[in-house]
Amino acid sequence: MRNLRYISLLLCLCLLVQSVPVPAFAAETSETTAASEAATQETTQIPFGRVCIDNGCRTINGLRPLAGSDRRLDTSQAAFIYESNTETVIYSYNPDAKMCPGTLTKMVTALVTIENSNLDDIVTCADGIQSRVPGSSQRMTPQLKSGEQLTVEDLLHGLLLESANDAAVALAEHVAGTTDAFLSMMNNRVKQMGCTSTEFGNISGLDTATSYSTARELAKIVIEATKNETFARIFGTALYDIEPTNMVDKKRELKTINYMIDNHIIQQFMNNRVTGGLPSNTENSGASLVCTVEYNNMRLICVTLGATRMTNSETGSVVSYGNFEEMTEIVNYVCNNFKTNRIIYDGMSVNQWPVSGGECEVVGQAYVDVDTVVPAGVQMKNYVMNYNVVGGGMTAPIQKGDKIATVEFWYQNSCVTEAELYAVSDVRAVGDTGVSVRGNGDTGDSGGSGALSVIGTVCVVILGLVGVYLAFNSFMRSRRRARTRRRRAERRRSR
Repeated sequence: MRNLRYISLLLCLCLLVQSVPVPAFAAETSETTAASEAATQETTQIPFGRVCIDNGCRTINGLRPLAGSDRRLDTSQAAFIYESNTETVIYSYNPDAKMCPGTLTKMVTALVTIENSNLDDIVTCADGIQSRVPGSSQRMTPQLKSGEQLTVEDLLHGLLLESANDAAVALAEHVAGTTDAFLSMMNNRVKQMGCTSTEFGNISGLDTATSYSTARELAKIVIEATKNETFARIFGTALYDIEPTNMVDKKRELKTINYMIDNHIIQQFMNNRVTGGLPSNTENSGASLVCTVEYNNMRLICVTLGATRMTNSETGSVVSYGNFEEMTEIVNYVCNNFKTNRIIYDGMSVNQWPVSGGECEVVGQAYVDVDTVVPAGVQMKNYVMNYNVVGGGMTAPIQKGDKIATVEFWYQNSCVTEAELYAVSDVRAVGDTGVSVRGNGDTGDSGGSGALSVIGTVCVVILGLVGVYLAFNSFMRSRRRARTRRRRAERRRSR
């Protein structure tokens, strides 16, 4: 009986030990788990949402293009290819170098006009209009006359199809009164777009004043301008007729000088995937071109700046346009080698992690759809996924819908996107009955509960073995005492 009392006391002691918290051990376990998580998962000092910009190709500000930044074109001094549906920078070369935009400036001239006038407004050309147009520059055919009346829409077509500088003057004076006032409106408008490296010196982009922009910011301008339906329509128009006016009795037949959307002048550059654009060629800026392309669910904004135009010194004919050849090359490269693909979808289970003190692992789920441009042959297995667990580690309890981690999708050296991950279901602490009782200062961290359970289990097993041993020992002693009593009884009877 005495041994059984000892066993009972030991079992009570075991249960008491299991119920007493052990903060030091719990903290050590939590730290060990966090260190293990950190050792197997790549962490970053860049805040969530910036990794795929600063170290990747996401958004127009992405600094690591999907196809890299090595030089691909023979003479262009800068290039930028952006897919706007998925917000992916596919290729760039010197995208942030300040360069003269040339007559690409006229995109902003047109946009500011459209936003501040009506298409059917009648514009009366002011006296001496041609005196305010730089000499030997492109004009309407026949050129505008003082007092001639045309609609805003007619002049916009002359501006964007034939890069007519007298049309630019007529529109600027109609909208703002003077070209200087209109120029101020243009510069304010690009600042509203976030173009901090763009400044126009005149309304036409000719070499008579200092102007600068970058390939990236010109792409931003194209994106903003083409949101305007009127601009997008004229930007993609190849042929347009201006009816006779009060001073010109013949119809003006305009043909675009963007040879990638029309073959009436030059046939070799016509490309059915190109939906709009504007070329430029000046002595200071070289041969440049912006265009929009639609192909295979991609909407591309393409910019090439500063290509070299070569002419025959004897005949003056163009041997190489520079901008059209190199734009054709880069457009074909992108269309033939890239596609769009959905890499994350709403409800997609991405990964699972162990939970310290939890009954099971936790599964992370994304709640967004993410499309991106990918090389044509790439599969999901070609991506590297880096996870960053919230707080560095997971501890029970976890509730369904809790944000538990973020994930970065990497292709080679470019982070293509990031996403937040949330718990698919609850993860209760081991031994949790569903009722939570917390004291003052309790943070709900039950990271030590699993360790305490292990201690209790080990103690119970040891005490069980001790109890078996004591019971067996007691049984053997009782048998020996019984035998001793029988022998004594037999001796008494023999006497």
